[in-house]
Amino acid sequence: MIKLYTAPTPNGRKASIALEEIGVPYEVVRVDIQSPDHPTDEFLAICPNHKVPVIDDDGLVIWESGAILLHLAEKYGKLLPSDPAGRIHAIQYAFFQTGGIGPNVGRLGAQLRRPEGERNTEMTQIFTDEVNRLFGVLDRILADGRPFLAGEYSIADIMHHGWLGLMLNMKIPMLMSQPRVLAWVERIAERPAVQRGMAVPES
Repeated sequence: MIKLYTAPTPNGRKASIALEEIGVPYEVVRVDIQSPDHPTDEFLAICPNHKVPVIDDDGLVIWESGAILLHLAEKYGKLLPSDPAGRIHAIQYAFFQTGGIGPNVGRLGAQLRRPEGERNTEMTQIFTDEVNRLFGVLDRILADGRPFLAGEYSIADIMHHGWLGLMLNMKIPMLMSQPRVLAWVERIAERPAVQRGMAVPES
């Protein structure tokens, strides 16, 4: 059985959503990333970057959410288009998330969680502008009416939903003001497997 080391974070939920979508049984190991003892030597032994998620798939240990989702999709033959062009497009959009949406939404959120007087005004504006630009990229991709980024539902959509699903739940204006992007995020959020994955680990 696959062992998933995770926490209630946007990146952690990418892996649990993928596992729920594929329908493979897995064991959840909750990692207390807020603990003063984190990372433990035991966790560093499996993940030198001390971040979640991590999976142990019958002795094959994989960290980094994009690598985990690509591994699961290829192993089980799901969540990637079968045609070569669709497949590479799905991977392209997944990489776009890891290099764009994920880090910039995360850094913006880190600034906004601070008391207003403690925020770095320049950094807040830089990350706000970049997130808005990236939403513009997503809007252009979705402008042809496709239901999902690669046409069919794939790891590309799951990779984005960890972060954008959180923004949807919080009704963040940057997302709510983008009709096409919002409709796409809502379409993903309606999937039962996504709802189950977003609830992992249990509170």
